Amino acid sequence: MSNEILYKLLKLFIILLGFLPRSVAKFCSDIIGLVWFKADKRHKDITLKNISNAYKEELSPDQVSNLSKQVFKNTVHMIFDIAWAFRMDQKELLKHYTIKGYENLKNALQKGRGVLLLAGHMGNFELLVAVFGNDPDFKLYAAYRKFDFQPLERLMLEERQRFGTTMIPLKGAAKKIDAILRNKNAVGTLLDQNADWYNGVFVNYFGRPACTNKGMAILAMRNKALVVPLYIAKTNNTYVVEFLPEIPLQSTGDTIKDIENNTQNYTIAIELMVRKYPDQYFWVHNRWKTRPYSITPRK
Repeated sequence: MSNEILYKLLKLFIILLGFLPRSVAKFCSDIIGLVWFKADKRHKDITLKNISNAYKEELSPDQVSNLSKQVFKNTVHMIFDIAWAFRMDQKELLKHYTIKGYENLKNALQKGRGVLLLAGHMGNFELLVAVFGNDPDFKLYAAYRKFDFQPLERLMLEERQRFGTTMIPLKGAAKKIDAILRNKNAVGTLLDQNADWYNGVFVNYFGRPACTNKGMAILAMRNKALVVPLYIAKTNNTYVVEFLPEIPLQSTGDTIKDIENNTQNYTIAIELMVRKYPDQYFWVHNRWKTRPYSITPRK
C-alpha cells in the first residue's frame, strides 16, 4: 500500500475519531490506557521506577501505582484530543484555552535578541501551536524530531503547521535557528529527553543526574537569546497554557561551566512545571537512561 493511501486512511481515522463525544473519548482512552499499563511491562516498569525515584519521600507505593496508571490514561487521551482539535479552526479551538503570562513572552521579544521557548513533554504539547499565529510581532518556529513513518510525519506536520508555526527538523537545525533568532523571532523546543553523553551534560533532575542536551544553552549563549519556559496542562476540558518569566542567561566566561549552569537552570524550570501536574508528564520515557561514568560496578 502506498504512502499516499496510508496517509489518507490515517487522516480519515483521525477525523472520525475527532467526532466522538468528549465523554466517550475519555472513557475509551481510560480503558486503553489501563490495558496498555497492564500489557506493556517494559514501559510500566520505567514509569513506576521514574515516579518512585522522583517522589521517594512523598508518595507511597500505592500512590505511585495510581499516578502511573493516570499517566498512561492521559498519554492515550492525547491522541483523542489531537483528533478532536484537528477539525477546529484556531478561533474555535482557543475558546477552550486559558492563557496566562503571555506578557512574559512579549517582554522578552521586545529586547530584540530572539526567544527560545522552553517546554517539555507535559500535557498535550502538540496543541501548544494553537496559541500562536495571530501575533504580528513575531513568527514562531519549532524544532522537532521527524517520524520515520512517512504518512504519520506528513499528517503531524500538517497539524503542527496549520496555524502558522514553521517546523524545523532537528538534524542540522542550529544554523537555521541562529538566523531565526537574529530576525527577532521565537523558536520552541522540548528539553526533557535523555541525551547521549557526547550530546549532553549531567544536571540535577528530581534529585538524580540526568544527561540533558546542551544545544539550547549553546544557542542561547551564542545569540544572547532570551529563554522563556511554558507549559500546557488540561484541567477538566480546558487547556491551561502558562508562559513563565524568562530565565536569566548565565555568562561567566567559562564556556563549559556556563553550558552546565544554564542547562541546569532550564531543567529546574521543567521540573517545577512537572511538579504542578505530575500526572500529565511523560514519565514513560527513560529519562535517566544515560548514566554518569563510574569506575565501580553499578548495583
